[in-house]
Amino acid sequence: MKTIADPVKAEITRNALVSAAREMHDTLIRSAYNPLIFDVKDFGVTILSADGDMWADAPGLPVFVSSLPETVRSGIRRWGKDGFRDGDVLIANCPYLTGTHLSDTAVYMPVFHEGALVAFTATMAHWADIGGMSPGGWTVDSTEIYQEGLRFTNQRLHIAGEPNVDLLDFIEANVRVSHIVMGDLHAQIATCLTGARRVQALCDRYDPKDVTGIMGDVLERTESALRQEIAALPDGRMEREVELDFDGVDRGYRPRVAVQVAVEGDRLTVTFDGTSRSAPGPINIGEAATLSAAVEAVKGILDPLGPTNEAHLKVVDVTWPEEATLVNPGAPSPCDSYGYVGTGVTEMIVHAMTEVAPHRGRASSYQMVSDYVLCTSATNKRFVFAEPVMGGHGAWEGHDGETLVFTGDGDTLNTPVEVMESRYPIRCEEFALNTESAGPGEFRGGMGVKRDIRVLQDDCMIKTALECTKDGLARGLHGGEAGDITKTVLTYPSGEVVVQYERVGDFPIPNGTIMGIHTGGGGGYGHPLDRDPARVLNDVDNDILGIDAARTIYGVHLNRDVGGLLSVDARATERERAQRRESDSS
Repeated sequence: MKTIADPVKAEITRNALVSAAREMHDTLIRSAYNPLIFDVKDFGVTILSADGDMWADAPGLPVFVSSLPETVRSGIRRWGKDGFRDGDVLIANCPYLTGTHLSDTAVYMPVFHEGALVAFTATMAHWADIGGMSPGGWTVDSTEIYQEGLRFTNQRLHIAGEPNVDLLDFIEANVRVSHIVMGDLHAQIATCLTGARRVQALCDRYDPKDVTGIMGDVLERTESALRQEIAALPDGRMEREVELDFDGVDRGYRPRVAVQVAVEGDRLTVTFDGTSRSAPGPINIGEAATLSAAVEAVKGILDPLGPTNEAHLKVVDVTWPEEATLVNPGAPSPCDSYGYVGTGVTEMIVHAMTEVAPHRGRASSYQMVSDYVLCTSATNKRFVFAEPVMGGHGAWEGHDGETLVFTGDGDTLNTPVEVMESRYPIRCEEFALNTESAGPGEFRGGMGVKRDIRVLQDDCMIKTALECTKDGLARGLHGGEAGDITKTVLTYPSGEVVVQYERVGDFPIPNGTIMGIHTGGGGGYGHPLDRDPARVLNDVDNDILGIDAARTIYGVHLNRDVGGLLSVDARATERERAQRRESDSS
């Protein structure tokens, strides 16, 4: 491993950039208009070299880890390094460049020091609307990219420090909730400017060539350390696949995400042989986001706590299919609902790698879920409320799965009920744990939630994002059982209840309807009959598990004393478990 000449200066430089990225993160939270950004944190920020290599990022969506560097590099390819001027601010959201969907809009700027280009600062955030056929984006049935909204391919929002008024006016005129969108756009610009000033201050302290050289060494050392972690794993080739429900358009088409992971020496290769062709509907995901999904899985196993940088992207070798598939579509394939495939890639890689890293892997998590309530009527309040909804994470050795996690999206949160109810004509009737969703196991999966939202205005519509209800994603491990799937429960003012296991887009509902999102849980780890009876008792005491379920699922018998306290009947439990193990073996 290469020795850094001045390790003190190197640590100061590296941590200064990480600190600058975190300040960018805080700037965006404090200046954004949309709760999806300032509360849910559906965004990412990063600081990059003049070549577009990631130097530092801050907690945010892992899917943007590769998307932002690839976006900046696409701008460099288009304009050339000499094509940027001090004060330029650029915008991009094209899925074939950024990897995600049009709603995830990247804003970035070149950073100059004494006239020389030294870095870029960038942010990507989910806009409240992007002007497509479906308000708020996440179109469920688009058939080409042109239906999904405004597409930017590295245009300039500011030119040498001056606002490009024509482009800004064009954006404002073509989105539905323009005051929210424009507020978030200007917040992104301020965020990039914050990072640029911190990079310039660092270059005032140290020569820019030293900063660039030090960070090059940091990336090199990080990659070397990661390759040592890979080399410590046994060689092997693992494969997993999951079949999606449908693509939103063609009901006769069951798209398949097939992933192969090969470890050989210090190389880790991911391939997608057997993955379905690019879909007619909007579930395709661009290469940059597919890489992020793979990197998220690998980093979680090899280096879960280390600061993310370009080395984490380089250490995963991806061999792309020769033809256009779900994970590498070409224009004009629609991509608005890309997240299902991305989550599938991450979870299948994590599950596969338990074969070579059994003490680091975990069972799979629930498939991503989001909900929208919106109104674009001319006579009622116009709004778009959108949020991801949490669910259960997979269990791992020695630990129950985490609850209230949005799988694949890192640090995103649910919108606080107080914010939701004060900003939109909706009311949260219930926000509770979906205790029956957790996959049983020696260590059970995390739990999903029940989030019931009543609509309080006429002319409203809902949109829901559900997937993998037939071939569940939340698979157990080492005898653990699968977590439950997600469903939507609609309760109409008449009292009629309709359960939906399929996503819907722009679905009109009457005033007073309750949209209930009941999310799935994570898979269990280890056989349920091996679960510590004390853990089972604790779940019963905390109303996570019923007394009957403790016996039928885990083989644990509980007694209640005269004071009402529960305790484990050790003899009955041992007898029950022995009989069931003997029955299972025969």
